[in-house]
Amino acid sequence: MDGPLLKDRYRLGPKLGKGSQGELFLARDEWLKGKDKDQLVVVKRLRPRGTWKSFELFEREAKVLSQLRHAGVPRHLANFEDPPGTFNLVMERVPGDNLRDLADRRRLSQTEVRDILIRALEILDYLHTRSPVVVHRDIKPSNIMRAPDGKLALVDFGGVLDAARDRGGSTIVGTFGYMAPEQLHGEVTPATDIYALGATIVALLGGIDPEDVPRKGLRMDLAKHLPSIDRSLRATLLAMTDPDPEKRPQRARDVMALLSKTPAPEAREDRAAVRSVAIEKQRSALPARQLFSDIGEPFGTFLRFGVLGFGAGGWVGMASIRLALGLTISILAVLAFPAFRKVVGVGRELDAMLVEGQSGFSDMIRGAMARKR
Repeated sequence: MDGPLLKDRYRLGPKLGKGSQGELFLARDEWLKGKDKDQLVVVKRLRPRGTWKSFELFEREAKVLSQLRHAGVPRHLANFEDPPGTFNLVMERVPGDNLRDLADRRRLSQTEVRDILIRALEILDYLHTRSPVVVHRDIKPSNIMRAPDGKLALVDFGGVLDAARDRGGSTIVGTFGYMAPEQLHGEVTPATDIYALGATIVALLGGIDPEDVPRKGLRMDLAKHLPSIDRSLRATLLAMTDPDPEKRPQRARDVMALLSKTPAPEAREDRAAVRSVAIEKQRSALPARQLFSDIGEPFGTFLRFGVLGFGAGGWVGMASIRLALGLTISILAVLAFPAFRKVVGVGRELDAMLVEGQSGFSDMIRGAMARKR
């Protein structure tokens, strides 16, 4: 940290790269020396040249960040002019790596990518339910930070410098390939961010930028590009990247509803459900023994019919409860959106217990229908 001291407080350090309308630097908050707090911050610096449009976007970013309070958004700390003609925005340093760098180092699993999608949707749900609504406009892998514990943060709220340019009096903000079609003529809604997030997930799963993905007309051909991913996830991504903004999910919660229609493939933590399925398979593989085989006829047949009716009724009842539970959990997961994973986890635990009960009724049916040995 051997750079200039800004505002008698922030010691400028190494350059991190380019952000929207400026350059990013790591810096140290000298006022926090000797205190049990993280002294490192990020400073975005802008020197307007030629047009003041970049300064307008810079100011808008500072204003928006100062009004947001969410763990997935870097906290605004200060903004000031120092030296004259250079504008500085000081933000909380977000730990971890951006998804672009992470994906370049290793292939992300489908379970990881699905978790990234859910966590990113939680951030968008917060932004899109502000008043007025906050639309990021430039969601892409390099603008999403992932900490070692899996937590996400959305960064760069001012758009990309190279993609913000004046044409005929209007400004386009975004990155080609990740931009929704309506952004090209200045239309921006929460559904615009939904498209960009969908394109981001496609890029993480396929390993190439969205603009290189095979297409059918204006649509991404995800059946050809991502044939091996879970069908519910592929259907969700197709909806998110629909070229028509009216047909696209309008809110983050709409995307969560699509995801919850078909459960994700079993993850490691779903041990109870996996165990129940294994028990069911094991029971099905065992030869069934006829019930009441040691009781004379016709009383043995009469008893078997009784057990058959009871077992069939119990099996249907359990199936109905599982169906109702699935619908209830889907609705609760959408309504309790920030706690989506907890609600779904509880639902799967309950379903696992019902599966075991249902398999017990299956044993009754098989025993009642088995032939005498």
